[in-house]
This record gives sequence, C-alpha cells and structure tokens, in this order.
Amino acid sequence: MDTSTTNTDFFIENNLELNTSAVYSKKITISENNRKHIFTLKSFLNLQSNWDSYNANKPSSIALTKSVSFVQRLSERGIDVFFVAPTADCDIIVEIKNEAANLEFIFSEEVDDKIIASCNGIFNSEAVLNETTYYAYLKWLICPHGNCPDF
Repeated sequence: MDTSTTNTDFFIENNLELNTSAVYSKKITISENNRKHIFTLKSFLNLQSNWDSYNANKPSSIALTKSVSFVQRLSERGIDVFFVAPTADCDIIVEIKNEAANLEFIFSEEVDDKIIASCNGIFNSEAVLNETTYYAYLKWLICPHGNCPDF
C-alpha cells in the first residue's frame, strides 16, 4: 500500500499551525518516513520553556517552519530524513545520513542556518546554508566520488 502524499495539500494543510505563508507550486511525493518527521517537527510546537529541565528555550516557530519546508525540499530529491530534534537555543536540527557520513542542518530564527558534515563520527566541515552549500554538501553525502549522472 502506497502511503506517500503526492500533492501540495499535505504541506499547506499541515503548516497552518506554523503560521507560514509558504506555498509550494509543484507536486511532490513525501515518503512515510519524512511525513513522520514532519509530524515530529510539528509536535515541537507544544514544547514549553525548560522542556529539557535544563532551562532550554521553546523552539522558534520560524526555525520550525524552515525545517518543515526543508524536509519537503529533501523529499523532492527522494532523500529521507534520519533524525530531527530541537536544541536548547530555539533551533531545530534535521539530520540525513548515507552509510558512515551524515549532514546536520541547523535552522535558526536569528542567525544564519548552517550545515555540519561528519564521517565516521568525526567532524568534517561546517558552512552557512545557502543554495551553493546545499547542493555541494548533498553531493558530498550522496555522490562522494562524483560518478552520479542523475545527481
């Protein structure tokens, strides 16, 4: 049974609680895995200050909106999210993996979003998230040897 979503209704309907006016104009398929992560991200809206009992701040609705949109964007490429989490600083982490390599995307309300790359648990590099770094880091993760004609 195919449980994927193939239209923009899912994005618009499920982002209303995030108070975003973002609208996707193309149809996308969202895997069941990514849908679960979107619902998890949305659940962070219910966290209160001190949610971790160590004085963590409530997640930023802006960071949440950006992270949900990002999971949508990954879905366009058929990439599944591995992990999502709030941070104590109001940010949201979205992680993707490929074997021993992983990328952490950190979405923030007040500073630039960033990417952190690691392999075998060892820090590799970090950059501000923009179109160029998004593409370059995904290519590093998915096509490390450059022999991927469909990338």
